[in-house]
Amino acid sequence: MIREQLRLEIGFLTKRALVNAFAGNTLVPRPLRWAIYRLCGARIDTMNVFPGLQLAGPPSNLTVGHGTFLNVGCFLELVGPIRIGRDCQLGMQVMVATSHHRSTVDRKPAGRPVIIGDRAWIGARATILPGVTVGDDVVIAAGAVVAKDCVKPGTYAGVPARCVKEAA
Repeated sequence: MIREQLRLEIGFLTKRALVNAFAGNTLVPRPLRWAIYRLCGARIDTMNVFPGLQLAGPPSNLTVGHGTFLNVGCFLELVGPIRIGRDCQLGMQVMVATSHHRSTVDRKPAGRPVIIGDRAWIGARATILPGVTVGDDVVIAAGAVVAKDCVKPGTYAGVPARCVKEAA
């Protein structure tokens, strides 16, 4: 029992070091970075992942569609699943959180999925909170905090984010 727990913990720490310390390094070329994320279980269909991406949790909880761009320094908390669609743009230091305060019986943090639709634009330092859906063709302004679903195409801004401009 203890030996199995130790093996799992060492595997987790090794994977975490490989993903965050090595793949997130500025010296690692994008194709190698992409290969490392895929090797560790993330389903990423784009090589447009720039340095500094931090994954907190199992990489297998991450799905990123073709043509999506993750800019420098994004933070994705993978306690719950995160699904990012095709042709999205995530600005610098975007944070996506999936954990919430309720915990399961065994005291592990519980996660709520976050879904970001196709062609969404998320501005620099925006925060997407647990359980939120950002719909197709939605723009989230820089610095916005998305606490509720933003599914109707348009521009959302503020803390908390609200629709400030509907799509034409």
